[in-house]
Amino acid sequence: MKNNNDEIDLVELLKTAWDGRKQIIIISSIFILIGVVVALRSPVIYTSSTTFINSQTESKGSSSISGVASLVGINLGGLSAGNEIPAAMYPQIGESIDFKRALLKSTIDEENLIRLGVFLEEYNDINRSIESDNENELFISKYENDLFNIINEIISIEVNQKDGFISISAKMPKSEYAAKTCINAREILQQTIINNRLKSAKQKLVYSEKQLKSKRIEFEEIQNKLAYFNDSNLNLVKSSIINERDKLEAEFQIINAVMVELSKQVEQRKLQVSEDTPVFSVIKEAVMPVNRSSPKRTQMVFTFGFIGFILSVIYVMIKKPLATIINEING
Repeated sequence: MKNNNDEIDLVELLKTAWDGRKQIIIISSIFILIGVVVALRSPVIYTSSTTFINSQTESKGSSSISGVASLVGINLGGLSAGNEIPAAMYPQIGESIDFKRALLKSTIDEENLIRLGVFLEEYNDINRSIESDNENELFISKYENDLFNIINEIISIEVNQKDGFISISAKMPKSEYAAKTCINAREILQQTIINNRLKSAKQKLVYSEKQLKSKRIEFEEIQNKLAYFNDSNLNLVKSSIINERDKLEAEFQIINAVMVELSKQVEQRKLQVSEDTPVFSVIKEAVMPVNRSSPKRTQMVFTFGFIGFILSVIYVMIKKPLATIINEING
């Protein structure tokens, strides 16, 4: 009997739905119409992406020790010597103020010389008057903060911890702007990594160059002094003059030797800077996407239609019982 009652209930539900088919069609059609309007009014978005890898990090992490360590769940590929930023930290660079400010200043339209910040300001109708006059680099104005929030939405940096690949994607209303923004983001990220990696080596190079410049001045002074002394005492052979000449020549030889060593040091540190410079290999370059990534209009219309169908069926099912309950309460 219980099964029979279940069958009767199911038949009754289907009958109720069939009797209310006109309402179901009307409500579903309204939702489909809303879906069409929303789909047509949704802004067009193009997505471009690029993938690259730090070749030096990859080579360091490809040793047999790293391979064995990966088997037990230890990733040595992310460890780096010196000042090199681990790949896992690249997304944090993308969230930094310096990165966002540099990206806002980057050009996304070479022909019309349009910068990203100017485009985002006009496209999102951001009021520049809210920009503050505070020149402190650590201060973020309301104007900048609005632009930074937009960058968080259009730029994505992801790291493949296993293989070391870094992927950057950019979402923009124009295909060309999406590709250019993506390339700019990659170049700024790479330059930040290079600058951080070479900070110590460049500081040492600058110090050596300053020392060399200082010694060169001393070298030229003693060289001129020795030449003047020789010219002034050309035909004199006094012991005092010979001693003075020997002193000047000895001083000249010492400074000359120091000059030679400093010159070698400068060249070595130039080579060190070149050697320490990270090398990035672009696996997939950003290109202008042909098809938009959103909105997916057909999918949106189907989704709205499905929601409308479900809601209309529920409405038809509960309409009579709900009306009965309300009448009993009022009665």
